[in-house]
Amino acid sequence: MSDRLHEIIGQIGVLHNTLIENGKINNSNEVFEVLEDYNIDVQEHYLNLLLQYYFQKNDITNLQEVLLVGAKFDMRFEDVKEAFLNIISDEDNVIEFMQENVVFIKDNDIANNLEAMYEYYENNPSLRKILDKSVELIKKNRYVCAFCYKNPEARYSKFFLNEDLLESLKRDLPYLLN
Repeated sequence: MSDRLHEIIGQIGVLHNTLIENGKINNSNEVFEVLEDYNIDVQEHYLNLLLQYYFQKNDITNLQEVLLVGAKFDMRFEDVKEAFLNIISDEDNVIEFMQENVVFIKDNDIANNLEAMYEYYENNPSLRKILDKSVELIKKNRYVCAFCYKNPEARYSKFFLNEDLLESLKRDLPYLLN
């Protein structure tokens, strides 16, 4: 099985690079057509990678199409950061679309990602109104709240700290704040 896994990973890497080079990655239906020529295990693994790719690129249209075929991925905070950094218009975005996943994501790699999102927000005053909805969703994440509480010296901590959620955590989940 491990040999097959290496083969699948190799095929996925070549497939992904080819789809980027020829621009077909920008249309999930074209990707689905290309995938028909691959074994089912390659298709399944690639669709999950593709879902993560569309999430990070803040491509809600293609993300929805890939979700409809049953793909899923384990969201990391880095994925949220990448999606956040790709919000450039007032159109619907993937963070808002997958808000429950964003609010409940648990990840240990928060610091650098919060820093990058904070800098993007601060350096793009024309986008702040657009970014505010996503910021509010991120602030609802209890792990972000606990991290910011435990790291008050970080430039972004006050920005991402949700005082109401903090009070709730103090009362109901104090172990998160230790």
